[in-house]
Amino acid sequence: MNFEFNRPKGFIGKGDKWLPEMITDLTHYLGKLQKTQRKIEFLLPSGKLDYLATALVEFAEDIHNDLGIWRGLEAYNIKYFKTPIPFVFPQHKDMESNTFNAFRIHHFLWVLYSELNPDLVISPTHKELFRLSELVSIFLTKVFKNTPKDSGIKKFLMQPDRFVWDIKKKLLWLGQHSYMFQIICVNNLKKRDSQNTISVIDDFVCEECTPWSGLGVIDILSELLDINKEQHKDLRSWYERHYAYYEVLFSDNYMIKVKNLISDDVYTVGIPPEVPPFKLHIVVLGSLVPWDGIWYWSGVQYTIGKVSKTQIQELKTMFLRKASNFAYRYCNDLAQKARSSIENQYEEFVKYHGDNLAIYPDGLSMAADQQQLYKQQYASVPKKTMSKLMKEHNLKNPWPKVSYPPELLEDETGIGVFFDSREGQEIMQGFSDIINGMKKRGVNLTEDESETIRGFIYSDAISPQFIMKMVGKYGDESIAEAFLMREAKQSYYLEYLLRKYKGHFYKNRYPNLAFC
Repeated sequence: MNFEFNRPKGFIGKGDKWLPEMITDLTHYLGKLQKTQRKIEFLLPSGKLDYLATALVEFAEDIHNDLGIWRGLEAYNIKYFKTPIPFVFPQHKDMESNTFNAFRIHHFLWVLYSELNPDLVISPTHKELFRLSELVSIFLTKVFKNTPKDSGIKKFLMQPDRFVWDIKKKLLWLGQHSYMFQIICVNNLKKRDSQNTISVIDDFVCEECTPWSGLGVIDILSELLDINKEQHKDLRSWYERHYAYYEVLFSDNYMIKVKNLISDDVYTVGIPPEVPPFKLHIVVLGSLVPWDGIWYWSGVQYTIGKVSKTQIQELKTMFLRKASNFAYRYCNDLAQKARSSIENQYEEFVKYHGDNLAIYPDGLSMAADQQQLYKQQYASVPKKTMSKLMKEHNLKNPWPKVSYPPELLEDETGIGVFFDSREGQEIMQGFSDIINGMKKRGVNLTEDESETIRGFIYSDAISPQFIMKMVGKYGDESIAEAFLMREAKQSYYLEYLLRKYKGHFYKNRYPNLAFC
């Protein structure tokens, strides 16, 4: 972790010069502590140890100067779980402000260790975490005792928020360079492996839900900035960026008016002073976000140029086929149509299976049964209607032909198919281990069962409703066991896991169904 590289450029506080020496000393101290650790999972190579020391010092800088980053996390935790620090601090108790006490450091280490080693599963009440937290708390309290309360980061964050680009600078810094999000951003970039770094980073800072209680960068930034309620609401809505093709209707040095070619809505878009005016009637593919009654570009814009009416219709058809879920953000009629279709499919699914969960021994059985369901659904449609539909779309059969990935068809570990009336159909492999593991109520789980149960929770495609369906059938004891939370099992522990790993399900959701 490059300390100087991650500081906001042009902002220096009196306490900043003290920090590099603290990082060096803490790195050495953590290295000594590692030699006394008995648990191999807490041992870090030198590069990651240096990162951990840097992050801890910057965390302490935040608390010492009240930057508001950690304060924002605690505020959300209180809202969700009635405690600022889950699992180690009592509910409905106030946390002492401006202290880097062992409770805060304990939670910080618990989350960060899993980012430094993604394969690691640590109990939130692990004894080694308590020991490390106490010793690091003593160290930081000592070295920060006489450090001036003046930070370059605070000066940067306190800059006026007159324009959206002022907010965006802070958002990008917080997501890419702050101690809370930097390693998560780096891991996200590696996972995406995209050449378009700007687009991936914009996705991350606007949309990604992180292990910090499932919160995103926009959530923490909105909490630490001194902005009004409407601005707070605008900022937290940026995960719903309006991605579409836009035609430029008007342009000058300060603003443009564009027409959304998918919804036909017109937007007033603010333009930074350094950006040249857009040419009239060109089409641009990009995303817009709201701020104080005006819209602004977010991420990369792709200039398509001038297009004919026929080409516009082709672009719209292609967009609705491939990116309908984006269109649902601003096309309420299409979104409602898709939701109604999912609800109808849900009713047919439940009618056929007698439940909203179907379980199969393998992928081929699932595919055959799904095809039978589709045939039954279309059997009730009048023959004339079906003949017309087949002719119009050149169909061999009236029901849809569904293709599944080979790895799903070849799966012999059990398949669970869950249908939620809002989310649609969800498919989970390895379902035999999930059922067998959850039936054991947390006793004598095999490693495969524990790993598959964790995968069930980790999966971005599996909703909290699916999880709760299984909990309703088999209880939650095996989930607690798989995540080593048996001793830390608070009343909110499952809610915490679901928010942490499935935070996107707690925001506005749109159908994953295309209409064109």
